Amino acid sequence: MKLDDTLGFILGRVSRKIHYRLDDIFKSRHMTIEQWVGLRMIDEEGPLCQKDLACRMEKSQNTIKALIDRLEAKELVTRTEDPKDRRNLILTLTGKGESLLNTLSPLEDEVNETIESILPPEETETLKQLLLQLEKKL
Repeated sequence: MKLDDTLGFILGRVSRKIHYRLDDIFKSRHMTIEQWVGLRMIDEEGPLCQKDLACRMEKSQNTIKALIDRLEAKELVTRTEDPKDRRNLILTLTGKGESLLNTLSPLEDEVNETIESILPPEETETLKQLLLQLEKKL
């Protein structure tokens, strides 16, 4: 089988194209996609323990610590000690972080809507379900 015909290669190409579109949006705000994902997860699931964020993002705790250091330096998140377990750091968004989410979320939504509009809705849903099945088994 030719490389161009393998599922992994096709998924990689599609992923890079989406990544480039989103990267253009976030670069203008001096953000990386990883930082954005971290902010979104803290917003959607927070307050969130730094260890839990590492698990959700499938990153090492050292990588997440560096990511949070950058977000904290930008005054987008705060870290506080968990009163129940002082080894845990709890992450919450600041007002500035919430404001940035409110500004950039509609732009991210536009990209996702454009991507999802390429296929008919039922095929988009089928594709999502198939990708989730792959994710679970890998």
